[in-house]
Amino acid sequence: MIRKAALLTLLTALLASPAGMAGTAVAAPPPGRVVTAAPADPLQVSEITPEVVRVATDPITVEGTVSGTPGSFVRVAVRYSRGRPFASRAEMAAYLSEQGYGTTNWSTRIQATALDQSGKLPFRFTVTPAELGLPRPGVYPFEIELTDAGTGQRLGIERTFLTYAPKGEQIPTIKLAVALPLVDRPHRADDATFMDDDLPASLTSGRLASLLQTAQDTGDEVTWFVDPALLDDVRALSSGPRNVRGTRKDADQAAGQWLNGLRSALTDKTVISTPYADPDMAALVHHGLDKQAAASVQRGAALAGELLGREIRGTTAWPPGGKIDRDAVDELAMSGVTSVLLSGDALPPRPEGQGTTQTGQPVPPPAQQATPDGAARLDTIADNPLTALLADPTLSEVLGGNVSAPGAAMLARQRFLAETAMIAFEQPAQQNGLPGQTGQTGQGGTAKAATRTVIAAPQSHLWTPDPAFVSSLLQAASSAPWLRMTSLDSIKPGRVQVPRADLTYTEHDRQTELSRSYLATVRKLERKADAVATVTEEHTDVFHTAILRLSSASWRGDGKRALSFAGQVQKAIDARIDDVSVLDTPRAVAGSNGQVPVSVANNLDKDIQIKIRVTSASKSRLAIDAPGGVYMTPTTTILAGRSQLVNVPVIVRDEGGDASISVQLLTDGDEKYGNAVRVVVRATGYTGIALVIVGAAVVIMLAAVVMRVLRRRSRKAFPFDGSGGEDGPPGDRQGAVPAERTQSP
Repeated sequence: MIRKAALLTLLTALLASPAGMAGTAVAAPPPGRVVTAAPADPLQVSEITPEVVRVATDPITVEGTVSGTPGSFVRVAVRYSRGRPFASRAEMAAYLSEQGYGTTNWSTRIQATALDQSGKLPFRFTVTPAELGLPRPGVYPFEIELTDAGTGQRLGIERTFLTYAPKGEQIPTIKLAVALPLVDRPHRADDATFMDDDLPASLTSGRLASLLQTAQDTGDEVTWFVDPALLDDVRALSSGPRNVRGTRKDADQAAGQWLNGLRSALTDKTVISTPYADPDMAALVHHGLDKQAAASVQRGAALAGELLGREIRGTTAWPPGGKIDRDAVDELAMSGVTSVLLSGDALPPRPEGQGTTQTGQPVPPPAQQATPDGAARLDTIADNPLTALLADPTLSEVLGGNVSAPGAAMLARQRFLAETAMIAFEQPAQQNGLPGQTGQTGQGGTAKAATRTVIAAPQSHLWTPDPAFVSSLLQAASSAPWLRMTSLDSIKPGRVQVPRADLTYTEHDRQTELSRSYLATVRKLERKADAVATVTEEHTDVFHTAILRLSSASWRGDGKRALSFAGQVQKAIDARIDDVSVLDTPRAVAGSNGQVPVSVANNLDKDIQIKIRVTSASKSRLAIDAPGGVYMTPTTTILAGRSQLVNVPVIVRDEGGDASISVQLLTDGDEKYGNAVRVVVRATGYTGIALVIVGAAVVIMLAAVVMRVLRRRSRKAFPFDGSGGEDGPPGDRQGAVPAERTQSP
């Protein structure tokens, strides 16, 4: 009894969890009982065949396993509602959640039977459609219930559906389009640097290997959304050695095999390119990065076509979470997008109001009760409206759900088939003889409009598929008599439009976007990357794709990793910018005016076109001799590996001293290229003093020359030999006194 109490406690906890494809309900344990560990799921239903009942006399086989206390006795019964199919999808939801809908009949199929020594009881039994009372086509409740044979307490229950579509009956049809994403988060920051080495394992045995297997196993009715950034990363991984955060690694051959396998798998399938790196489009538009949003759309389709070797369109956008607002829709429309895949609750039917057909006829209120067509017109600021492709939330949840638990895949298939059948069996108002309808006849003999379309798409772009489940689900859907598979690009809005409310984009949706502070960092890096691209004579978008990767919606909720990628991109951009540099060696200028040489070195492998703007950072000592105090060169070409010298005219104020000039490089479009560089200038006011000194020296020299000339003349006037006569010989001059020799200056 203690173990039974523990079992009941755990089952009660399971009942409190959100309802899924099958519910579990148990009674609470009596007060005072001791609770111990117990099996998580006492009832597992592994098979119900056939999944769609086509013949009234064919048996329905149910297989499964009961787990519990060895030797305990249990009963297994089926519960159903004789002759009472579901009337709506709302009733189906209420049935699964035990909210106001219950079965009316039951039948015990496994009488009191003991569990074996391992606490197991495999079971298998059959019932017939006649026993269940299936009088007409429809979707019926079907429950397998496990009870304690002694107390009658419920130990477990699996709720599922039986879809009855007998052969020979006229079954209404709908079209089904399935969209699957082939998307991954970025693995490179700048093009040359992988930030992790997770991609190889994912390609060989992880999520991406499962996606490839799914693409190979599914038919050409599936529409694939492929992120070209993922294909780009795989190509880089396979094409040569790579840098993984400073570690050099060889090319990965398995990556090349995966890419070739994907090309082959998608050859005959409808493929649509996401914008490059699957960006957070709404966040980009909300924070002024419209240019980047448009660039991601244009780059995506071109690169996807290049990597897959065929023409790929990028005119259908699929925003993350299937939610978007008017601003982002307008940006998509202006970027060439013609349709957008959204969750059905992003553009819900209007709760009140009837609306009209294109011919002006009113659409009666019952149209609000049926599942509307999966396509609607969405007006934008562009000339033509967008087509809103609306994925059914329930079908999308089933398609993208976790089916790893035993029996979960089978129950998910039955849920999917039942939901689509219920949509087909619904009676929308446009089948009630409105003008412009086709002459087909549906249930009740009423004329029926163009066949409605429903869309299923996983709710997360980063889903991890179970290839076997997806393949079996699509095979079951393809063989269902009420379903016709179609591609997403074939869907157009019908003539009769169900009135819809405006786009639903809540405050919670805004809070899940990439943050304002992070996108401010991206914006700064984008400006730097633009400068790098435009400084070369042949413009080269070296960091274009790196900036787009930083805007990936996969960074939602992963801010730490996103910032590390942004930091690496900034490091790479700064290194590229530093290859064009201003030499900051101190300079000198003498006098009240002169020229200061400024040298710019181009260490890139490409010629650049650049402007040089010089201003004074010490205007009280040094001024730039140019209008407005700003010296600007025209666009100057500097050859690769060369330097360019520019002489900047300056004026020294007062007595000069150490000053500095600010040198800013600009692109041809006057965008800053790197940070301004300060160059120290030693300025002096010594030119006037030097002239005085030189002038004084000249005067002294002239005075010396004059004195020498005068002395020479004085020697001629006063002879030195002492003779009495001027004309007599020197030896004859009596009484003459020899003159003292002196040294001339």
